[in-house]
Amino acid sequence: MKILLNRLKVSDISLILCCFSLHFLIAVDMLIIVPFSASIALDTGTSSAQAGYLTSAYALAAAAICLRVKGAKSAHKELIRLIALLVGITLTTLLTPVLNDFGLILLARAITGVFGGALAVINLNFMLLATSKQSKRKNTAVLLSAFPLALALGVPLLLSATSATNWQLGFQLLGGGFICLLILFSLYHHYQDSAGAESTASLAPALSTSEPPATHKALRFALLIITSAVVSTFIVSTQYPVMLITTLNIPDSLLSWCYTVSGIGSFLAIQAYARVSLQNRSISHVITLLSIAMLVAIHLGFSTLEVVYAAITFIVFVIASSARTLIITTELISSLTVNDRVKMIGLQGAVQHFSVGLGSTISSTLITLGSDLSPDFTQVITVATALIMLTPILWWRNSGKETHSSDKPQSANSK
Repeated sequence: MKILLNRLKVSDISLILCCFSLHFLIAVDMLIIVPFSASIALDTGTSSAQAGYLTSAYALAAAAICLRVKGAKSAHKELIRLIALLVGITLTTLLTPVLNDFGLILLARAITGVFGGALAVINLNFMLLATSKQSKRKNTAVLLSAFPLALALGVPLLLSATSATNWQLGFQLLGGGFICLLILFSLYHHYQDSAGAESTASLAPALSTSEPPATHKALRFALLIITSAVVSTFIVSTQYPVMLITTLNIPDSLLSWCYTVSGIGSFLAIQAYARVSLQNRSISHVITLLSIAMLVAIHLGFSTLEVVYAAITFIVFVIASSARTLIITTELISSLTVNDRVKMIGLQGAVQHFSVGLGSTISSTLITLGSDLSPDFTQVITVATALIMLTPILWWRNSGKETHSSDKPQSANSK
């Protein structure tokens, strides 16, 4: 039996599964507070108007820590940091249902946001360091697809198991999931230590090669592309449900079905992308087509009076926008060198958190009231149209720069 165990090797599939599960639980932990917040406020004797602070406390803490956390260049070191952070988020998640004071729960969620934001950065960087160069793009796409799957399946399943009122059980189940992953990552760490120097070398591919220092101009342009993609998405996505509810009186069951279908569709779309080998020019075409699909969806959806038709356009918009953002993020991160990537992963996490808030704020200021006091989304659609098309323009410009720079060494060698 011992000989058999010594022959076992942790495959890339099992490692990716653990990393994906961790990203999935982090996303569920972040999203589940939205339906739980009202019950938490009620149980702690706090006004329901303050329930939103529970969501913002996590998001702001996660965004702030993403700016501070820098990925390591050694997968072995990153694994140790991952385990330490996993211990922290497990403790704070299990501590939350024990607390009875709203202020203490708010503090616990902020601390959980610190651990969750740092874990998202470290987990992605660890996976990229521990896997082969050929599979980085595919594995990045798989990991980032955990968020739409958490929205489509994770949150509804947790709510069905606990109900929105029994929030204590929900956090206990999440804590149990973190404990299981903590055990798995600890066993993986123990396996690597017992395997010796050969395993350690395989976990630190970045140390064997020298790479040029990070270029700040390239990073800034990459972050600009991500910002434009996220802001243009959330300017519309935060107001689409408002339009469906206030203008078309969409039934709750149909709106819930829209979120489930769009979440599953986004997950399947990014999984399909991860399994297809595309050239840079083909990626540019895909991003452009997804942007056009977003435009068609909002112009048709906000102009129709048919609730089912509008619901379908909402699903199309969510799938297209989610796939576009995930593809852009995946391509940018996986194409970078280790020096650039360790900076980019943390920065893009912070940028996405802040861009979500920026897009929501912009959309709220653009809404006006019509003569019948109903919301008018004309300005939202106009601004969103410009920002949606800005993203593929920036992408094509970035792709042109990469192509031009890659041709220079070839022409020099030919001389």
